[in-house]
Amino acid sequence: MKLWFLWCGVAIQLMGASGCSSDTGASGDGTGTQSDSDSDTTTNSNSGSDTSSHSDTDTNIDTNDPCEPPDMLIVLDHTESMAKQPSGVMTPQEQHELSKWFLAIDAIETVTAKYESRLRFGLELFPRNPGGGKCVTLTERISGENSTNTQCEQGEVIIPAALNNAGEIDAALDPETTELCISTPIGKAVDTAIEYLATIQTDGRPQYALMLTDGRNTCDDVNPVNRVQALTAAGVSTFVVGFDGSGKGIDPATLNNMACAGKTAPAFSTNCQDAGGGAYEAVDPEGATLFLAASNGQELTTKLGSVAALVGCGPV
Repeated sequence: MKLWFLWCGVAIQLMGASGCSSDTGASGDGTGTQSDSDSDTTTNSNSGSDTSSHSDTDTNIDTNDPCEPPDMLIVLDHTESMAKQPSGVMTPQEQHELSKWFLAIDAIETVTAKYESRLRFGLELFPRNPGGGKCVTLTERISGENSTNTQCEQGEVIIPAALNNAGEIDAALDPETTELCISTPIGKAVDTAIEYLATIQTDGRPQYALMLTDGRNTCDDVNPVNRVQALTAAGVSTFVVGFDGSGKGIDPATLNNMACAGKTAPAFSTNCQDAGGGAYEAVDPEGATLFLAASNGQELTTKLGSVAALVGCGPV
């Protein structure tokens, strides 16, 4: 027998799980929550029917909600391509605010400031910046300078997950001084998330990773889909955000597979399939967009906010 109840403002299918949320579902147009059952369900406050959209207005958040704010690790790509505009054109030196780097930081700071009491935000940058001038600033990259950091290293958690830490995230992310590096080791970035989230895992507290990238995996030694499958096996759901307005920067097939692997794809049982042992992948990786797609700064802020509103606990 399947029972439904409201918890943290979303309808959850009772399958013996604890915490604020069950497995989650997301799409390029919004977010929903997917149960472990074989039926297509995304959770909102109105019904258990499939939906690919979500907003603050449909959560019916209970202000007396006793649930535990989840861990939400933002895994941010800070590679040199972020110096470009979403269209793929290099940003003019006098208009840094048009760069993907500026827009991504603005979106993260906006959402963490709004939801810092509802989610334990943490921040990981990938790849790791070794320091010593190996990576470059936005100004330097636009001027034509290149990073010389060792390629294909893991990411680095620079802000531990905690409540009310938007100020720390704001201080750690400065579009003019937080440097950009080379290579896009998406799989190794997920490995960093696996290792870190395991150290803070707490009974009754859900965990999420939010991967934000504008590029393709450039390090073949670690398969990002396999690593997201491992993250899911560890009890962590993964939202995948592709930030690209050019149609050339990201690899949609890989991001679709990652969304299924992280159990956040919309219409989950239709769009995703078991690849063996409960590890999921997309039925048609080249088909419909299953990850959160953003082609400009406003879309990015909206998509990140929809995720935070869906899985966060308590009132804004």
